[in-house]
Amino acid sequence: MRLRRARGVRVACRAIMCAVLCTMSHVASAQSNDPKVRAQELFEQGRAAVEARDCVHAIPLFRRSQATYPSRGALLNLAQCEADIGRVASAWQHFRELLGQLTPGDSRFPITQQRIAELEPRVPKLVVEVAEGVPVAELLLDQAPLPQASIGGELPVDPGNHTVVARWSDGRQTDVRVFIAERARKVVRLEPPPATGAPPPPATAVSTTPQLASPPPHDASGSPSSVRRSLAFAIGGVGAAALGGSLITGGLALGTKGELEEECPTPSQCTEHGISLSSRGQTLTTTSTVLGAIGLAGIGAGLVLLLTTPEQGTSVALAPAVLPGGGGALLRSRF
Repeated sequence: MRLRRARGVRVACRAIMCAVLCTMSHVASAQSNDPKVRAQELFEQGRAAVEARDCVHAIPLFRRSQATYPSRGALLNLAQCEADIGRVASAWQHFRELLGQLTPGDSRFPITQQRIAELEPRVPKLVVEVAEGVPVAELLLDQAPLPQASIGGELPVDPGNHTVVARWSDGRQTDVRVFIAERARKVVRLEPPPATGAPPPPATAVSTTPQLASPPPHDASGSPSSVRRSLAFAIGGVGAAALGGSLITGGLALGTKGELEEECPTPSQCTEHGISLSSRGQTLTTTSTVLGAIGLAGIGAGLVLLLTTPEQGTSVALAPAVLPGGGGALLRSRF
């Protein structure tokens, strides 16, 4: 009997222990599934990261805590961390969200207002414009859906690189990557890419008509008329110079003749100086005669060349002609 009672006590103790263990397990499981408890655990982990000055790891913890069980404390810490690492648009939006949950008597109310005022001018603005003609099926900003109503409006975004995607109703897609800095405003215009198999743009027409070369300008300096005029002036100049020399030598010859009459009254009474003067006078006389002939010939030839030189565009010809009283020649010119 005693053995049976001992065995019964043991069985009862084991049953009680199992019941206690099961109850504790259920309690622990219930606590771990409680959103508020889980959110508190995530919040404390985030605060530990903030105290270690590691906002990069604290931000996702605060986000998960806020998503699990929203609280003003998690939202405040999230906004503060975002502001500390330069995500001014996200911080500004979360501070505004927090302000709507606070009452004016809350000690966090004036601090939140101040942070909003400080961050607002630093927030970059992105404007998305869409070309008309092809409807847009979907818009994405950094892989997040963008409402159609936001087209053309200013979207607050964090500084840095962003990707805007437009998926058109005909299946085409446009991807645009843009960088924007603090306080900047940038416009992104989305247009559908060219359709597959679209005809190439018309080629620019190029004229193949040969251009007629304009005739070279007429060079009058090398024409026969110009050469004849130059030659006429040259010959006439030589003739004038020779005629001038003839006059000079003729004058000297006349002067020598006066002295010769004094030195040589008769051919038999001529002194040596008179003989020299006689020889000099003959030389001057001959020279004057020759120069005079050359001068007259040169001037005459120059005048003939000058008078017979046709004007530009005319031709001159010497043609035989029968004239009253005999034959002759006519100087004809024509244009």
